[in-house]
Amino acid sequence: MNEKIKGHQLERGAFVYVRQSTPYQVRNHLESKERQYGLANRASQLGFHKVIVIDDDLGRSGAGTQERPGFGRLLASVCQGLAGAVLALEASRLARNNRDWHHLVDLCALTETLLIDCDGIYDPRQLNDRLLLGLKGTMSEFELGLLRQRARESFEQKARRGFAMWELPVGFIRTDEGRIEKTPDRQVQQAIASVFQKFRQLGSARQAAIWFREEQIPVPKVQPGTAGLGIVWALPSSGRIRQMLNNPCYAGVFAYGKSAPRTVIEQGRARQITRYQKPPEEWKVLLRDHHPGYISWEEYLENQRQLEANVAWSSSESSGAAKLGAALLSGLLRCGRCGRKMQVVYSGSNGRVPRYVCHGDRGDRGSGHCFTVGSLRLDRAVVQSVLTAIQPAGIEASIQLAACAKVEGDEKRRALELALERARYEEKRARRQFDAVEPENRLVAGELEARWNSALAQVAEAEAHLVAAGKPAEPLSEEQKQQLSMLNEDLSALWNQPEAPIPLKKRILRTVLTEIIVDNEPDPTTHRVRLHWAGGVHSELHVERNKPGQHRRSADRSVIDLVRELSKICQDKATAAILNRLGYKTGQDKTWNASRVAGLRGYHKIDPFQNQEDWVTQEAAARELQVSNTVIKRLIRQRTLPARQVVEYAPWIIEKKDLLLPEVQQEVKAARRGAHKLPQIPFGQGRLSLE
Repeated sequence: MNEKIKGHQLERGAFVYVRQSTPYQVRNHLESKERQYGLANRASQLGFHKVIVIDDDLGRSGAGTQERPGFGRLLASVCQGLAGAVLALEASRLARNNRDWHHLVDLCALTETLLIDCDGIYDPRQLNDRLLLGLKGTMSEFELGLLRQRARESFEQKARRGFAMWELPVGFIRTDEGRIEKTPDRQVQQAIASVFQKFRQLGSARQAAIWFREEQIPVPKVQPGTAGLGIVWALPSSGRIRQMLNNPCYAGVFAYGKSAPRTVIEQGRARQITRYQKPPEEWKVLLRDHHPGYISWEEYLENQRQLEANVAWSSSESSGAAKLGAALLSGLLRCGRCGRKMQVVYSGSNGRVPRYVCHGDRGDRGSGHCFTVGSLRLDRAVVQSVLTAIQPAGIEASIQLAACAKVEGDEKRRALELALERARYEEKRARRQFDAVEPENRLVAGELEARWNSALAQVAEAEAHLVAAGKPAEPLSEEQKQQLSMLNEDLSALWNQPEAPIPLKKRILRTVLTEIIVDNEPDPTTHRVRLHWAGGVHSELHVERNKPGQHRRSADRSVIDLVRELSKICQDKATAAILNRLGYKTGQDKTWNASRVAGLRGYHKIDPFQNQEDWVTQEAAARELQVSNTVIKRLIRQRTLPARQVVEYAPWIIEKKDLLLPEVQQEVKAARRGAHKLPQIPFGQGRLSLE
């Protein structure tokens, strides 16, 4: 028995600490694990009757970046005076960092606990033993750092030569010499190229993913562990599209060290919580033109700028992706009072009426909005300025857009043709396998027959998709191009077409405008709008504001004036009928009735109809002259009886004094005598003679 081991230490018990750094070591380094468990026998040989084995930290690193419950349990036992000795194969098993190691040594010195390894027995209270334990802990930490440094330098040196030691993205394979090449599969190449082409067209990874899913065009992805040869086809998600856009390998670039860990201190320990992306100039390895790519390096950088601009947080300065909302200036407006970006809010009965709002410092001030402005007049004024500026190039862009649409249709049809070609290959392969099997082997023949039927179904589905795609679009003829050029003077009509997509309009505005600053003029009836164009030129607009009580659902001024005149001569019911016959609608786009006319009169303080003494209507004139309405209409048509109308379909207004005119009285008497009646047809005569 060693003289350092005392009787009271033997009464406490021995704690054997077992640890291996990784799950791989736990599965494969079995001899090291057996040696550590064998320390329990040595503790018994030293005279300890109670031996506790702590193996909770198998597969956990001792570098201090991971929580170790087993080590915490060991420290608690030492502090409680339950441990007479701590046994470990070597100092590196207990800790790979000086913080944990010296903490354990200090606690063992306070509680008179021994430290035992394969080399000897140490008493931390003795100066020489404490010095030796300190050296062991320092060497353990240094050893780990040295091993990591050597491995990392070897890895980075290999990376600087352009040798990829990780899984390649879909569309690339690694040759026997270690070079990176495009996959020879033409369908995979065409699908990957279409992803980048669609992003260039739509400007959004999410919109590109939606297009692929709506058109039912799958995108390939590689199966892990197949060296890029195992391909699975599936409809892409927006995350999958972004993953391809963010990978510089598709630009022919070999890159390493694109991200770095973000380390924080939690409870006295360093923790790596996330990783952040570094700019290209800070990458450790960047080899351009390293292998054939699908896009250029410049296009890759432009894609990254577009993706970054599409991210629109509440506090960010980017405009965000062009979405389907009706607010055309979203992401461009800035408040002229506080300088913050203005947000879009929707209101109205269906939530489709946009307004631009600057919240300002509302969260701190607890007050209302800094500034709000309606979108209808502002959008209209800005769009008119933009169309005026781009009108010379607008039709040329339309022709190019038609050409791009044809290319898009050709690419879609090409993808479907390649999918059909692959499906037919799989069908022929399944048929050959079925023909090669012996008919008596029904277990195998049945499975191969099912595979053949599945391949035939896939061929039929691919053929149906190709037929549904239709024939390739014909390019624009010279006559069609001339017809488009003739529309140059009516570019606004093209812009206002209902079929024109709103995201495309927003992208056009963001291409020519970098920012729009809006503020109120001292005159409260106008907004002051300053346009910052992409070329650096600034211009200014003045947009009229709605007057108090005026909105887009209010009745038109011409309707109000007409109701004012009609109310002098007829009841509300007759006024509503006249308005409906003339095609007028209310502000809510509804037909008129008596109650709505009365409501309009009450709001605008228009007096209701009152009988007048000096004029009569057509019906009243007929009653007073004791003739029919037809006679009065004839007299008015012949201009014998003076009369006037406020508007078409309105009642005729006749002065009472005009009823006493001699010519009117003469015609009335003739009408009473029947002078203007047609001759009676004798009984049995079916027609009149020309005489």
